[in-house]
Amino acid sequence: MTVEKTTQRRSYTETLGRRGEKLAIVWAHPDPDGRVSLIPAGRSVLGRDFACEIRLPGDQTSRQHAEIVRETAMVVIADLNSMNGIYVDGRRVSRAPIDEGSVIRIGDWVGVVVKVAGEHEGPVFQEIIPGYFGGPTTVAAVEPLRKAATSDLPIIIEGETGTGKEGIARATHLWSGRKGPFIAVNCAALPETLAEGELFGYRKGAFTSADRANPGLFQAANGGTLFLDEVTDLSAAIQPKLLRVLEQSEVTPLGESKPVHVDVRIVVATQKSLASAVHDKRFRDDLMARLDGLRVGLLPLRSRVEEVPNLFARLLKARSGAHGVPTMDAAVVERLCCHRWPQNIREVANLAKRVIALHGDETILKRSHLVGLMRTAEDAPSKSESARAEPEPPNAAVDGLTPAEREERQRIIEVLDLCAGNQTVAAKKLNMSRSTLVLKLKRYGIRRPQADREA
Repeated sequence: MTVEKTTQRRSYTETLGRRGEKLAIVWAHPDPDGRVSLIPAGRSVLGRDFACEIRLPGDQTSRQHAEIVRETAMVVIADLNSMNGIYVDGRRVSRAPIDEGSVIRIGDWVGVVVKVAGEHEGPVFQEIIPGYFGGPTTVAAVEPLRKAATSDLPIIIEGETGTGKEGIARATHLWSGRKGPFIAVNCAALPETLAEGELFGYRKGAFTSADRANPGLFQAANGGTLFLDEVTDLSAAIQPKLLRVLEQSEVTPLGESKPVHVDVRIVVATQKSLASAVHDKRFRDDLMARLDGLRVGLLPLRSRVEEVPNLFARLLKARSGAHGVPTMDAAVVERLCCHRWPQNIREVANLAKRVIALHGDETILKRSHLVGLMRTAEDAPSKSESARAEPEPPNAAVDGLTPAEREERQRIIEVLDLCAGNQTVAAKKLNMSRSTLVLKLKRYGIRRPQADREA
């Protein structure tokens, strides 16, 4: 489980009891369309037996394979002496705390712990628009766009590079029913000296190299949608002119004196928040106010890893040839869910291309086939994964403890692991001061890596 997961997704135990929020497991394998298993209060048994609360059929799953216990302060998964064991975040464990973002493997079943609102019926993963797929997290994020698509509200889409901002902008255009075209422009690629002419147009002879007239992108998108990607890269000279166009719904091409009316829906995108660009004086406050009709944020893949296996499978299918699509085994799906994906969807697409090029003739895609194909800098354990240390060897400090002290020791270890080594947060969950926690760590001989940044 990565640091980014734990910071961008609220801890379930911190939001336990919020209306409408439930902890669940989205199973990314073996069903490619996914299914959801809600985690109720108390004890739930997972296995292939029909009597299990969460039934996971398959010859790799024991009749009663594992149990999940939802306690007041945490959720814990434990092995029930199964044949193949249980894995959390890629590590085999006998008992471990789980929280939102945890990756679980039980036999051939791989799932990701998520928060859901209400009941889920039918496939978890769906086609948002032709060729663009998402899971519950993405569908919930873009639902406001679907509702507002037929209005004339400007749209701001914020998200890291590769999170699918242009795809969502195209979806908005499709849902809007506008008859004009969808035109996308990367503002970062517009030279400052040519940006005004490219956006607003120019007449022939307006400047030295203007050997023919250009209507500009606004007129080209008339009746449709103009998508301005990386809008914060527009120069300070262009921003007030863009503001006037948005306010007046008309453009005046360079060299012309008469304005031309345009009917254009504006959708803009940025990797970082527009508000931070305003704060840094890189973007006009009044222009942001004009653009801020509806704002949508797209989470990076590391915060919605349950969507990755389905996305990867679809990309494999799209790039497969005569050999067909190789089937992924559970360890591959687990690896996909545990990766950080710093380049987001683009990185998944590139991995699919490599796999098809090198292993497209395989019947079953195994974890060994991914070696060397994923970003090696990300293959090392993340900070929070390092904080989830392996079980400590026996030590003298444990031998002399009473049963109650042993129980308290185990609980401290579990809470520290849940909090990724952050002693301040762990102390709050344990209802003790940090200084008391430090003393108990020494007394009980607990050696856990401390988080890089204490809250």
